[in-house]
Amino acid sequence: MSRLLLRRSQAAAVAVAIALASGDASGQTTSPPAPRPPAPEVDTGYVVYGGAVSLPLGVGFRLPSYNRVDGVVLPWGPKITLRDGALEIDPTATYRSHIGVIDPYVVARFDFGQRNEVKIEGGRSTFTNDAWIRSDLVNSAAALFVGSDARNYFRADRVVSTFSHRFDAAPFTVTPSVGALFENAWSTGSPIRHTSAPFSVLGRSDTLKLRRPNPEVARGHTASGLGRVDVMYDRDETTFGLDGRIEVAFDGPEGLFRIATLSSGAAVQCCGPGDGYTDGFTQLTFGSKAGFRTFGTQRFDFRGHAVITPGDEAPPQRYAYLGGAGTLATVDLLALGGDNLMYVEGEYSIPLLRPILPFVGAPILSVRYAAGGAGIGDFPDLIQNIGVGIGVRLLKAEYHIDPNYRKTTFSKKNAFSIGVSLSL
Repeated sequence: MSRLLLRRSQAAAVAVAIALASGDASGQTTSPPAPRPPAPEVDTGYVVYGGAVSLPLGVGFRLPSYNRVDGVVLPWGPKITLRDGALEIDPTATYRSHIGVIDPYVVARFDFGQRNEVKIEGGRSTFTNDAWIRSDLVNSAAALFVGSDARNYFRADRVVSTFSHRFDAAPFTVTPSVGALFENAWSTGSPIRHTSAPFSVLGRSDTLKLRRPNPEVARGHTASGLGRVDVMYDRDETTFGLDGRIEVAFDGPEGLFRIATLSSGAAVQCCGPGDGYTDGFTQLTFGSKAGFRTFGTQRFDFRGHAVITPGDEAPPQRYAYLGGAGTLATVDLLALGGDNLMYVEGEYSIPLLRPILPFVGAPILSVRYAAGGAGIGDFPDLIQNIGVGIGVRLLKAEYHIDPNYRKTTFSKKNAFSIGVSLSL
């Protein structure tokens, strides 16, 4: 009897389970749980978020330079970037070891639109009109190691503002600009033979090198309107660049300019007190470069520079100079100068196939022609140089002759020089 009751209760339990399992789901009163979304992926990459203030090279120093007037030139300062890079403010304090000063300077750039820029800069610095002869790096290395500084200098407090617009029409890029300049200039270095010069490995005591006198300028203010146009062309290893500038000075320093002969024998222009100078002038400056391949790996490179001052003479702080391995090798370093200058140079380079030298590759033969002159008020006769050279990549050795050296007191018959390739 008990076994029969147990079997019936088991059968009833099974029947209930089957009924529940086969029941209609629509009769359920509790909704099934929603499916869980997949877990989001975790980005474990390291992200650096830039701020408005940055320090170039990690500590704020900029690339240093070296020259015979300032010695070591070491700028330091932060860069401030705002409005997603549209506004950039670049203040620097520059230490100049030989004259023992720290110069403040600031450059602010504001981009608006797609190709418009307003640039305002101002402060105290050492300026030169001869930076076109050599780059900062090459001139610094030449001054430090062999005492050859191919620049003259002056000091000034200066404020410059410009507005520029860039036109892109590949392969051309054209950038015209207009602006204004206000400057208060004074002389630096020594205009006569001296013994005070910064360190150099060679040439420190040479009066034509590191102890070369630095021409005086006319102390005073200049207020000018500025105009400029830059044209660049780059296609298939053919490059061309033209930089044209005009300065119209409405007010300038007063002085009586004269030509002085230094103890080194070089004729330079300097100024003295007086009231024989009209205070306005107009000066145009043109610089150009071009290069292209000719046959195979051979190439031709051209460089030109011109300064034209129509009408009244410009003060000496607007003079440009020629002479030395960077321009006319048969002329003493920067022995020719004035407010009018003309210079052209062409170089044909032929890379050799052998020998292949370690690190620098095969030697390069070159043929070079240069002609130029400079003077005050007008252009003198041009001095010509013809040269041949051999080099490797950066450096080359050249031998130059002046076929008409007897017609001028400034040029020698021949000269040997170590320089850099014109294509660099």
